[in-house]
Amino acid sequence: MINNLAKIVLDNGGTITPLIIPSELTDGTGLCNVSVFIDDNGDILANIRHVHYTLYHAEFNQNFYCKWGVLSYLNPEDDIHLITGNYLCKLNEDTLEVESYQKVDTSKNDIHPIWDFHGLEDARVMRWNGTFYICGVRRDVKPNGEGRMELCEVDWTKDHAIELTRDRVEPPTKDTYLEKNWMPVMDMPFHFVRWSNPVEVVKVNLEDKSTERVSQGILNKLSSTTVINKKEKFEGPLGIRGSSQVIPFGNEGDRICITHEVDFFHHLGGHKDAHYYHRFLIWDKDWNLKSISKQFKFMDAMIEFNTGLAIKNGNFIITYGFQDNAAYALKMPVSLLDKLEWEE
Repeated sequence: MINNLAKIVLDNGGTITPLIIPSELTDGTGLCNVSVFIDDNGDILANIRHVHYTLYHAEFNQNFYCKWGVLSYLNPEDDIHLITGNYLCKLNEDTLEVESYQKVDTSKNDIHPIWDFHGLEDARVMRWNGTFYICGVRRDVKPNGEGRMELCEVDWTKDHAIELTRDRVEPPTKDTYLEKNWMPVMDMPFHFVRWSNPVEVVKVNLEDKSTERVSQGILNKLSSTTVINKKEKFEGPLGIRGSSQVIPFGNEGDRICITHEVDFFHHLGGHKDAHYYHRFLIWDKDWNLKSISKQFKFMDAMIEFNTGLAIKNGNFIITYGFQDNAAYALKMPVSLLDKLEWEE
């Protein structure tokens, strides 16, 4: 396993940059799980997730328990819901620091949330056919927390970021509870990798629109169709799930992404905990699995999560969250990929 990718990157000419928004806008609560995208004009754009809580987690030998165990959510006293907001940002081309930011205004499409997790979680950013979108999972419109990916068109200027449309994507198979971490395929508009091992690619059908009435309002919905469904599977120790976008890679039509795996468990007393691991995964142009890296940690913490991958000027830009409390952009030379450990 690769224990500390960030240190390897720094030792090989790369950089790491904390992504910061003024604390008076976040009340000191967490920024995490960043997605990144290179726009048509070369701008580096990002979505930073703002969680309206602070996650406490005891790392390493985990000596410092609190009464709720090694992991707990510290909420504002007047609201114990797990709330997500999103900031769209432009990053500096050289330093990757946040140059400008706008909070996404969702008021046009909001309905009253009825489950404990509020907002669009882990939104990836993309521009398809000239239109700018963010897409993440929402779980607050059904009383049981049913989750679906929501594709949201955003009007983003230097003065505002306004959610224009919000479409809830129904999966191609019915009666599923939670759909999340679909990976947008950047060179195939409206296609997502729903499952990465074995790979299933779905297409969102923009022409197949419907509505559904729920207790607090009306949902706009789109259907989706499976267009690629491979059988080849890597037999790893944990289930491999989506993380970043899927981006073109190399000169042979390959595609690359970052995936994640979760080892979820409970300590004595029923207190939950988890290890998160990531991998690079490469498919050829026909979606055959070509290469898969060893598991890696970004900064050797138990809880880390990646939602962004892009390439610019010979470098990967990899964005991720640390313990739901900090957001980072890692600039990694593409050539370093060959020096990492890979599965046989």
